[in-house]
Amino acid sequence: MTVRFGIIGLGAIATRFATVLKTAENTALTAVASREMARSEKFAKEYGAAKAYDNYMDLIQDEEVDIIYIALTHNFHYDIVKKCILNGKAVLCEKPFVTSQKDAAELIALAKEKQVLLMEAMWTRCIPTFQKAKEWVTKGFIGKPQLVQAAFCFNIPFDKEHRLFNPDLAGGGLYDAGVYPLEFATGILGENPVTINGIAHKCATGVDDFSVINLGFESGALASLSCGLNANVSQDANVYGTEGRVIVYDFLGSHKCERYDANNQLVESFTVEFEDGFLYEILHICELFRGKKLESPLIPLSDTRACAEIFDTLMDQWN
Repeated sequence: MTVRFGIIGLGAIATRFATVLKTAENTALTAVASREMARSEKFAKEYGAAKAYDNYMDLIQDEEVDIIYIALTHNFHYDIVKKCILNGKAVLCEKPFVTSQKDAAELIALAKEKQVLLMEAMWTRCIPTFQKAKEWVTKGFIGKPQLVQAAFCFNIPFDKEHRLFNPDLAGGGLYDAGVYPLEFATGILGENPVTINGIAHKCATGVDDFSVINLGFESGALASLSCGLNANVSQDANVYGTEGRVIVYDFLGSHKCERYDANNQLVESFTVEFEDGFLYEILHICELFRGKKLESPLIPLSDTRACAEIFDTLMDQWN
């Protein structure tokens, strides 16, 4: 069964998605939409889409589209996801899914009511290295998890015109960069935090350009995370336990993870080669769609909602 995709929003992330989609077996790019027909037609021609639209609703109502990938900036996610669900379309929405717990809860409840597949595009949870690291932690190979450390920053120069620095477009490091270490921590531990604290530095436009976030979990585990727009940080993620540790090198698109014992001796190493981790996300949602599933076990909607709640809590603290 060929799964037919539509893409709404044709920026850089959509270009990456469409490029990888070409390599995924039994998939097709059926339609694309932006607010400008010329842009849509150019994108459709370059990536082999049969249809181009300059109206999002035309794509949403296209009966030949199975899954809609939403690649708009996140300030538009709520409205477009809701329209997709109401029209019975499966949704793969770029992260962050939404920026408030209220919106997340409403959309998740609506998807369940309408029996529609809904998934946040947290591709980093789909790659083999994350799955292997999670297996080691879940099986107790490092004992009881005590601490997760992860960080991700873009390290781009300040530009008040750039969307990441624009408060009107929900800019800032937390939403665009912080979502990665946050969902790494909750995913690897298999639980969501009960305590949330953070401190942020703000740039001239008022958005957070660097922050440190501390989470506490019911199990007793802690997470120390950082994110931002203008810093150089190591992207190796560590999970420390009572009997060892796991390191996921360059955790966003990791090709290698290792497990060490309590004496810091290497026990096991796992390496995998792939060109782009988006492929695993695409194959995963296709499997869910073909199996008539409504939710991903790798990216459960409870985690998506919890991440939005973390956003709310931190923004309340910082403002």
